[in-house]
Amino acid sequence: MVYAKGKTLILGSALGMHESDSFVLITTLVTAFGLALIFGYLAERFAKMPALVGYILAGVCVTLVPGLPDVDRAATQEFAELGVMLLMFGVGLHFSIADLMRVKKVAVTGALLQMTCSATAGALLATLAWDWSLPQALVFGLTLSCASTVVVMKALELRHYTSGAHGQVVIGWLVVQDLVSVFIMVCMPLMAQILNSPDALTPEAIAVSLSSTLLGVGVFVAIMLLVGRRLFPFVLRKVAELGSRELFTLCVLALAIGVAYGAGVIFHVSYALGAFFAGMVMRESNYAHRAAVNSLPLQDAFAVLFFVSVGLLLDWHVFIEEPLAVLFVMVIIMLITSTMSMLIVVFLGWPLQTAVIVGACLSQIGEFSFILAGHGISLGLADKETMSLIVAASILTIALNPVMFHFIPKVKFHWVTRYPFMRRAAMRENPLSRPTVAPGAAIAPVLDNHVIVVGFNPMVKGLLTRIKAQKLPVVCLVTPDESLPDPKELAPYGAALISGDPIDPMALIKARVTKAKLLVLPDENVVYNRQILTRARQLVPELKVLVRVPNVDEVSDIHADEDTCVMCDLEATAGAMAKEIDGVFHEVHGPEAPVRTAELDEGPQDMEVKDPGKLQKGVRLLGQQSAKGVAVCGQAIEGSAKWTGRWLRRRFNGEEEKDASHDDQPKGLKGLLSKLPFKKSDD
Repeated sequence: MVYAKGKTLILGSALGMHESDSFVLITTLVTAFGLALIFGYLAERFAKMPALVGYILAGVCVTLVPGLPDVDRAATQEFAELGVMLLMFGVGLHFSIADLMRVKKVAVTGALLQMTCSATAGALLATLAWDWSLPQALVFGLTLSCASTVVVMKALELRHYTSGAHGQVVIGWLVVQDLVSVFIMVCMPLMAQILNSPDALTPEAIAVSLSSTLLGVGVFVAIMLLVGRRLFPFVLRKVAELGSRELFTLCVLALAIGVAYGAGVIFHVSYALGAFFAGMVMRESNYAHRAAVNSLPLQDAFAVLFFVSVGLLLDWHVFIEEPLAVLFVMVIIMLITSTMSMLIVVFLGWPLQTAVIVGACLSQIGEFSFILAGHGISLGLADKETMSLIVAASILTIALNPVMFHFIPKVKFHWVTRYPFMRRAAMRENPLSRPTVAPGAAIAPVLDNHVIVVGFNPMVKGLLTRIKAQKLPVVCLVTPDESLPDPKELAPYGAALISGDPIDPMALIKARVTKAKLLVLPDENVVYNRQILTRARQLVPELKVLVRVPNVDEVSDIHADEDTCVMCDLEATAGAMAKEIDGVFHEVHGPEAPVRTAELDEGPQDMEVKDPGKLQKGVRLLGQQSAKGVAVCGQAIEGSAKWTGRWLRRRFNGEEEKDASHDDQPKGLKGLLSKLPFKKSDD
């Protein structure tokens, strides 16, 4: 016992001596998560800005406010890298090669043209305005050409664009940017050698270096597509068959991080791109949705650390020493890059809506810009001044990115009212959308007092079946993406199909929401449903709306009133189960199960009634027969009175003639009862 106490004291003193060294990782997490929570809440609650702006301010606060616990910058950067890997893995789980091939024309061509324009504008600014050297200006221009995947994915998820055609174009664009950025990173050492000593390398050496780079990327992609598409789904299925939730989650994370690490170490591909391909090939498995759900909490947690790490990189002196330089960089990112991206998308034949969404998503820079700048500094192609400008511009553009989405309707209105070409672009059909009607069929019937159902999935199919049974007119408003049903699929349900984004008021008007009787929102995304509800209420304040929420905790997120019914999955399931249980007891005990106890089993009040309908029928029949009986009794009494009077007259007056009706009178009680309508019956 003494030894144990002594050992405890020694251990305690050792922990006290090295607490700052041993627990620096815990201190980093506590400080980062705590400040991120506070500033994220303030940004959402009071500034009406995305929480990620608060996360960045939390990182800035760590460097400015004295007395806060120490934060290990190196550990935070590694956590941020892990967050980017997990986020790209999640993107890959929702993206496929088929999706990339469908948007390859706009994604590949557009991304290459946009990166060229942005890099050229940045290099010209640095060379002409600031008199930077060519290597430094070139690296600076390249850092302005790639947007932040983390910011874009958060923006798409918030606005429910991830699975739509707009989101597919943006994600494909980002994938091309990442591939080009990886290629640039691999080529930067070669570029440094060429710029520093142009006579040291021959054209043959340059060609060999570039070929080896492309070969490494090509081999990695080929292995993932040929081997990973078969191996990963097999491994997930085998682990899932064990029934262990934590083991399945561990398998998902091990595959994601392991492939990302192998891609970087073996094939010199970025960790983020490796994780993206891991998620993309894992998408072929039937357990892809479960993998996405299990990895989502870690994605969110480490994404927070990424934004905190961005704030840690800021040198606030740059806003005082070079405010105009920061402003010019923001102009390149938010105006030149954004405008060029929109014009490229329009000229490639896509609708104006897709163009403005792409422009808004690309109006900021992020993680790859920091990676390229850091790589350039390590090779002597850039300096810390470059990094300071990039970080300052990144923080401001990320913070202002929601403002760009806010101006989308105004930009569309300005372009459509001033330029006929933009009006034609706004009327274009999405190239990814299938025809919304069968050949020769009408676009949609002119309906009044109809039901609008948003989306089309197995749950909606069951709902349409019941709506058809009620013979109600119905319209399905579906986002034009890969889930858009063929009009022939809706024919058995008698439903019309409208293609459009339900958040867009024009799509709701196209579905004749002003004439509708009911709007049904069956999607489980509460934020998405709330946005649609807000747009619908702006058009028709008194519209009846039925909203689905997945759990009880989210019921309060939807404002329920006399025109809005909120249905929770838990309550609906409980109600359906109770109905089935009630049906089983009806089969055994009748419509009302008997309640019999020793105390209540005495007296006529406990008579068991198995069929109330039969009882009502008997009571009604008894009433009818009673009425007939009363009538017969009245007739019998009247006849008896007449017969008695005649008998008395004959008795006392000496009349001997026989009454003709004498034989027709009832003889005694038996004769009277024979005239009554009551008969023996089982009823």
